[in-house]
Amino acid sequence: MTVTQKRIALVVAAIGLVYFVIFIFPNALGAKSETMLQSTSGDETVMYPVVLRMLQDPSSFKDFFTRWVIYGDYHYGWLFYMGSAAVLLPVKAVYGMGFANHPQLNLLLMRQLISVLPMVLTIIGLVYLQTRFKSWLKTMVLLILLLSIRAVVRMNIQFWHPDELSVLAVVITLFLLERDRLRFGKNFYFAAAACGAAIGIKLAGVFFAGTIAVYLLAGMIKRVLNLKQALVRAGLFLLIMGVALVLSDPFLYNQGARAELIKIQTYKTQELTSATGYPQDYTADYALGPQHWTWTLQTFFGSWPLLGFVFLSLLAGCFWGPNKLLNRLILTYIVPQSIYLLYFVAPKPSHYWLPVILPLFSAMLCLPEAIKDLLAQHPSLKLNRSKLTLPAVSLVVALIMGGFFITNLTRYFSGAYASYTTGLAVEQNLSK
Repeated sequence: MTVTQKRIALVVAAIGLVYFVIFIFPNALGAKSETMLQSTSGDETVMYPVVLRMLQDPSSFKDFFTRWVIYGDYHYGWLFYMGSAAVLLPVKAVYGMGFANHPQLNLLLMRQLISVLPMVLTIIGLVYLQTRFKSWLKTMVLLILLLSIRAVVRMNIQFWHPDELSVLAVVITLFLLERDRLRFGKNFYFAAAACGAAIGIKLAGVFFAGTIAVYLLAGMIKRVLNLKQALVRAGLFLLIMGVALVLSDPFLYNQGARAELIKIQTYKTQELTSATGYPQDYTADYALGPQHWTWTLQTFFGSWPLLGFVFLSLLAGCFWGPNKLLNRLILTYIVPQSIYLLYFVAPKPSHYWLPVILPLFSAMLCLPEAIKDLLAQHPSLKLNRSKLTLPAVSLVVALIMGGFFITNLTRYFSGAYASYTTGLAVEQNLSK
């Protein structure tokens, strides 16, 4: 790293730390007792008892192993539950078995360290991939824009969940593949391990199937690999990914746990892909199709025109600019997942889109650099006759992103400020 890059990295880390601390205040609320937690949270109340069971004093090594490995709730992977239980070990060390009497502290730690921290690391990782911390302006603008996304802020408030760990594993996979740069060396195989972990946590890694196929095909087109070598690399990738999946979900060795996993995931798949899968909540919004995602996407991410602009910026970044490989990896990953969500998923929570939207939005500043590269490659283009082309494009991007940031902060239902103040008022509202 250059001196400038190191300085930018320090400032980025400082902003990330401040952002992390800010969420301590709302995340310390809403869980003074398990009764209050049941009134303020849905998923947390289901997952919290699993962690408590894991941390009960074991009667034997077999009992300890069973509690920590055969944990029972296979909606989400072992890494999520193991990490959550590990976070509470210091609380247990201080309070003994009385640690369960401190749900407010327990939930605060899990919300911050299992949700907020991975989210901050994910965003910093994406910013680094797109900017390399070479430009103060681009790095700070992209960092602040990604941190202010309404769904990101909402997820960081009183929502201990595996999605942030899942998207972090996705970004680590992208990082390693981009770092490999068609050399098919150690980073390629590390990416396989990260992909296996992403599958184990919450299945997000399965959408890398097309990415890896295209990546191997690119290796053959560039004549880095022949067909036999590509097949060998594909086999090794699958093998390492499978080993990583088993290590990230070690309960798979147990026949009963495997059967329960299959049962849960089969039911969950049917539930997600059926408009009547949630009969107690059935509305027209549970119908399948892109039009039924409009409210969720516009409320927590942005309007269709904004999403279209960011997608255009990603596409431009796939052909021109300094991050063509990265943007192609992002494109091949998010397209199949977007199709799946838009056409085959009935419930409409915003966090389903995090593995798609965060990598996509990391490319929101690619358009000016792409046009600059295009003009440099084709000096005969008419656009080169005007010195105002690049400033005009940059101004348009700045206006769009400025509007995006303001909307993120101020939108009544889901803006950062509204979400944050609602989180702070949760206990006051319950006491009325």
